[in-house]
Amino acid sequence: MSGKMNLKPFYQTIGYMVAVHVLCLLAMTLCRVILVLSNTPVEGIDWSLLLTAMVIGVKFDNLIACFMGAAPIAFLTIWSICLMDKPFYGEWMKKAITGVEWYMSVVYAVLLFVGVADARYYMFFENHLNISVTEWFGFVGDTAGMVFGDKLNLVFLAIAVALILAYIGALKAIGNRYKKTLL
Repeated sequence: MSGKMNLKPFYQTIGYMVAVHVLCLLAMTLCRVILVLSNTPVEGIDWSLLLTAMVIGVKFDNLIACFMGAAPIAFLTIWSICLMDKPFYGEWMKKAITGVEWYMSVVYAVLLFVGVADARYYMFFENHLNISVTEWFGFVGDTAGMVFGDKLNLVFLAIAVALILAYIGALKAIGNRYKKTLL
């Protein structure tokens, strides 16, 4: 034995997490595009200002994606390094990736839903969602009537569900592709 550790599995794990991070940025950018398209003023848009705002938004989305991805990155990195030379590496990494897929699916389902809901909320109130919306949790009947009473809300709900399902499908595809490379 040469004493050298094979780092290919570690690099593959990093590649997987980069692909997931890019997917998360794309999904959150789609939420920003939905916000812009659904709230375009009648007089038009200043495209240079819009481009600047989108770049700032992507920077913010990157920060959120880094926070949400920190635990899976740390977990997979440590898991990968600890199990790299073990005979059961592939089997256990597949289980770890499945766990990361579940985590990222749940976290981003909530984030993407809020992102799409913010577009409709902004359209109605000309303000972004904030913590004050939790005050409506005490009025379930009234809130449900407001949400389901307006047909446009149902369109935004359908968009949110479609975006979440597309995100989860792409996440599973990335995970399945990575799982095929495991030993």
